Amino acid sequence: MKWGMEKASSFTKSLFNTDKDPVDIVLEDEEAMKGISEEFAQEVIADMKQRYETRKSERIKMDLQIRLNINFYNGEQFTKMDSFMNDIEESLPLSTWEERNVFNEIAPAIETRFAILSKRKNNLKNRPASASSEDRTSAKIGNKILASTKRRLSMGELQQEANLISGIMATAVWKTVWDSSRGRIVGEIAREITDKENENLTKYEYENKLLGYSDKTITRKIREGDVLTTIHSPLEVFPENIAVPDRKQRRTMHVALISPDELFERWGAIEEGKDNDTYKITASSDKAYGSGVTGFSSGSMFASVTVHDTVKVYEEWELPSARYPDGRLIVCTDNNLLHYGVMPDKMGEDGGYILPFKAQQSLKSDGYFGKSVIERMISVQIQYNAIKNRRQDYINRVAIGVISAEENSLVDEDYFLENGIAPGDMLLHKLGSNPPKFLDNHDLPVDLRQEEESLLSMFDRLSGVSQLAKQSVLPSQVTSGVAIAGLAEQDDTRIGLEGENIKHSLIAVGKMQLMLYHNNVVYPRMVEDIGSNNEFEISQFKGSDLTSFDIFVESEPEASDTLSQRRQKVVELLNGGLFNDPETGNISSEGRIKVFEMLELGDWENFVEADNDQKKRAERENNAMVTGEDARMLEFDDHVIHISSHNNFRLKAEYDEALSENPEIDERITAHVDEHLRALQQLTSTEQQMGGLQPEQLTPSTFGGETGGPNGQSQ
Repeated sequence: MKWGMEKASSFTKSLFNTDKDPVDIVLEDEEAMKGISEEFAQEVIADMKQRYETRKSERIKMDLQIRLNINFYNGEQFTKMDSFMNDIEESLPLSTWEERNVFNEIAPAIETRFAILSKRKNNLKNRPASASSEDRTSAKIGNKILASTKRRLSMGELQQEANLISGIMATAVWKTVWDSSRGRIVGEIAREITDKENENLTKYEYENKLLGYSDKTITRKIREGDVLTTIHSPLEVFPENIAVPDRKQRRTMHVALISPDELFERWGAIEEGKDNDTYKITASSDKAYGSGVTGFSSGSMFASVTVHDTVKVYEEWELPSARYPDGRLIVCTDNNLLHYGVMPDKMGEDGGYILPFKAQQSLKSDGYFGKSVIERMISVQIQYNAIKNRRQDYINRVAIGVISAEENSLVDEDYFLENGIAPGDMLLHKLGSNPPKFLDNHDLPVDLRQEEESLLSMFDRLSGVSQLAKQSVLPSQVTSGVAIAGLAEQDDTRIGLEGENIKHSLIAVGKMQLMLYHNNVVYPRMVEDIGSNNEFEISQFKGSDLTSFDIFVESEPEASDTLSQRRQKVVELLNGGLFNDPETGNISSEGRIKVFEMLELGDWENFVEADNDQKKRAERENNAMVTGEDARMLEFDDHVIHISSHNNFRLKAEYDEALSENPEIDERITAHVDEHLRALQQLTSTEQQMGGLQPEQLTPSTFGGETGGPNGQSQ
């Protein structure tokens, strides 16, 4: 098959990254797709499916390991890999009396790791590109967008889902794209239904008439588009080479099952849903698991099942090359080519193309997919189940007993073999034969108990969490508070590597989100407010407002710290005076807010809400005076706070930058500060009210620090 570069460049570009009307862009995109010959489309689909099957066969062993991990986490632990059949099969019991209970130590260990990781507050922040006022403003806009996107996409829940998938399946894949099917509706287009599509609709002719489709047209809503970040299991993502990390991949394919309705909403295509195979938890055979001495019970396992009314969608992203300078994005089903064009967005740091996938690994590896802690624990779990069940076998033998009887000595041997001997039973034996008797049982070996304790200790070492974290139970030999704190810190240290992997993944996702907004938001768009106490308030933005894409994770308390430990640290910092203003020696308003935030006592910001509102007004005055407007003093202004805010603003680098362009700014601000000083002198009539200073001694330098209270009273 030969695809020329001229053919690739003649197809669709990205949606909503120009100043064209969105409806016109969709119409152009559909017209471009109509220009693709059916023969070429089928060649693309065949090539895509062939690559999918090839990559799927190359990772069979990895997929089997993932399925086995899921089984053991769910407690379906009498399963194993069949290397010959390349499938997961059930381990059948050796005998009918064998105990086959599951004593799952993997699940609590993994859940404890989730609990420790969930304490980490990974808040993404946008760092300004420079100290200039424009870049600082851009970073504030970026922070607002990141916070709004976090709430809209429920990034906290997505992170929990990613932690669960990566913890069990070794890797969770983040995918961040610009989805044209999201956002506000900006228009609609109507088109005729093709003969091929009509075959799927003729089955519902009566319903089509009710919905207005009798004229063979269909209407599709056009939306403004928005960022979409999703989490996918490694079973859905097929990189070109699993031996190299995600940053070195040149092609990555994503294969998913979706409903016919979602297919139409996203791509405008009509296709009938079919039966497709996927993996999910399903019931196992009724001879897989034993329960009790002689009974069997059915279980469940992670296996291949058939789901109905779904469409398999293949989506492959390819980086630029000599053959395809702008890369390629191909989307198709088994029957239809949905999209063929260049990569839609440049999300790289240097304005280049990158793939929209980020692999979050549980345990780091040098390939695309990582490793799971469960893989290390499976062999230990098998031994642990065996020992616990053999102990139960021993207890059964002791409690029920094993009877010895001479051959043909019993009058009713059939009853004896079927029911044994119940308490109070009369067992008749033939005259001259020895009566049946119970065999003596040997003592349970001490080595068995020691091996059980050794395996439990091995679980803790392999999982990276101790009994203190899993059960809140201290080791018997540990009594020191310092030692207890050390154990908790060790738990966090061993899980810290996975925490770092999570941070790196979130940073990569945050960069992609900002780049997508930068590339696609041409017209002003509303953004939700971060919070009532956010100093920077903005109601709309454009992509061009974003100039910095340097994302970092905001510092957070150690995950191992409890709330009481953090509060104790805050008290120690308070006693040390680290929250006090260096000029007045008293705690500042910002210090009080920070203390209440660290103590986690609820919404205590309203305690200093009046001061915050005064500072916000003073900052609005600063912005107005920089742009050439005069600030008007009002009678309810807190003069001390206003003077302090204006003076602090004049100490910043962005003020020097503005002053170099317009020297009149300093005269305007000085006049405004003098106005506040005169008003404050009128309110200050005694020496005690201003800490020993006479009213005529008040100067702007007196208010260099951010201190003050209502109506100019110091605090």
